[in-house]
Amino acid sequence: MFFEVHLDLLHAAVEANLSRTAWTGFTPVTPPDSQQADTFVGAYDGAVLQLSTASTSTITADEVSPYTGKSLNVTYSAPTAREALDGAARVAADLRDAGVQRRVGVCLEALHRIHQRGPEFAAVTSHTTGQSLNMACSGSGTNALDRGLEAVAMAWAAMNRVPSEVTWQQTFGKTPVTLRKRFRPRPLGTALVIACASFPAWNAYPAILANLATGNPVLVKPHPRSILATALAVGIMRDVLTEADLPADSVQLLVDTTESPIAGDVATDPATRIVDFTGSQRFGNWLERNVSNALVFTETAGVNTVILDSVQDLAATMRTLAGGLSLFSGQMCTTPQNIYIPDAGVRTADGVVSRDDVVAALGAAIDDLAGAPRRAAAVCGALQSDLTLQSLNSLATQAETDGTLVRNPVTYAHPEYPQARAVTPLLIRVDPRRGDPLPDGEQFGPVAYLIDCADRDAAVEHATASIRQHGAISSYLYCTDDDAIDGIADAYADAGASLSANLVSSMPMQYAAAYSDYHVTGLNPAGNATLTDESFVAGRFRMVQDRRQVEG
Repeated sequence: MFFEVHLDLLHAAVEANLSRTAWTGFTPVTPPDSQQADTFVGAYDGAVLQLSTASTSTITADEVSPYTGKSLNVTYSAPTAREALDGAARVAADLRDAGVQRRVGVCLEALHRIHQRGPEFAAVTSHTTGQSLNMACSGSGTNALDRGLEAVAMAWAAMNRVPSEVTWQQTFGKTPVTLRKRFRPRPLGTALVIACASFPAWNAYPAILANLATGNPVLVKPHPRSILATALAVGIMRDVLTEADLPADSVQLLVDTTESPIAGDVATDPATRIVDFTGSQRFGNWLERNVSNALVFTETAGVNTVILDSVQDLAATMRTLAGGLSLFSGQMCTTPQNIYIPDAGVRTADGVVSRDDVVAALGAAIDDLAGAPRRAAAVCGALQSDLTLQSLNSLATQAETDGTLVRNPVTYAHPEYPQARAVTPLLIRVDPRRGDPLPDGEQFGPVAYLIDCADRDAAVEHATASIRQHGAISSYLYCTDDDAIDGIADAYADAGASLSANLVSSMPMQYAAAYSDYHVTGLNPAGNATLTDESFVAGRFRMVQDRRQVEG
């Protein structure tokens, strides 16, 4: 019933996936002001949301706004792993038999309705993750919806590449044989989607919708301290399923607590056939090693590197880099962390700038951003977890002791929420050649390591070695020599990493465009899956056939 309504949108998304050019399926969402956001969130104070198969258990989540410090006080139905898996099994045949068009129509209508409620979703996202309202409207709003649509279009194209029915004829000896063959996509089985705390929509929408479109019942497991935005999306999907005369339990919300996690039990249950995970490398690696019953897609974390070799405009480059370090307080999987600066400094159009002056320029650019409260609020947002702040302060204390501290993670004055958990980046300068320690993997939050290195080649060698060991999701290079860029891109590709060169514009350096940019390569330890190449959708279904002989 929804497929025809959104058919033009689907066709446009399929074409965008093929062309890889700039396109969006959704108009921008206007951010609510802080008072409106508070009203949206306050409407759920004391609410009890039933978004799963029938269960007598509930959990009042430990969701606390990073801006107000207040509990959201929302209770969710909380089926056990067995109850949720049994509920998914009960609806599997109905979802499978609904057919591709009906399921894809549900996905498209759900995206449409989430977009219609964009300001509400932005408010809830902001007060659970710490994203600014602007980011919640874009990165967790339209861009996340585009990523979801991208996956639906990719799944639709993959399932329709094979004709549903053909007449096959071949002569054996002197006798022609005619067969009528049918080819039907069949889902793999129940899927578990595990979302992260700080960016729950951007990775989850593609996984949820790719599973649903291909006919797999979905259990959606958000982080226990960041549930509500995901719950609202699940609620919309369940409403649309019901209106399409399909079982609402085709998509269920699965909640737990940090003290009693449920994801591992569900993932390793033989009834689970697909697992999508976004989050820590530790748990992602555990899933990859221990889940033998299911197809596992992971996006975890890595050490994203920046090499500063040569630039046209140092001030503009430093503003871009300062914005990248500050954006959402460094809580994005694409945030740069290790920044390499050669001994000879950085070449610019006006001459060589010494390493000390480059470090000072970066610190000044961050200070400029932090000194403008409204801009800082829009860029930095707030820290999702107090644990991140504790870790950041511990790193700063240790760096001060080691003599490597360049800039403390100072707070900025949030104009609407003075009690917000708001900080600006920590800068630490190290030289591995003299034994200064480098972090063993990603340091979550707004922290960057400024690494002294001999030259560009040494930086490339060190950075690509780091990628092979720790993984990377986004890598950055500033170099004015096109031939050198080509060679460095080859070195990064050999290490299994994508590379962005010379990003200096109003576009955030971390921005990844749906329908065009592949997110995570699957070729290094930062994850085994790519949003959204064909392998991301193709494994979620198989083609079955039947054939019968007929008269020629």
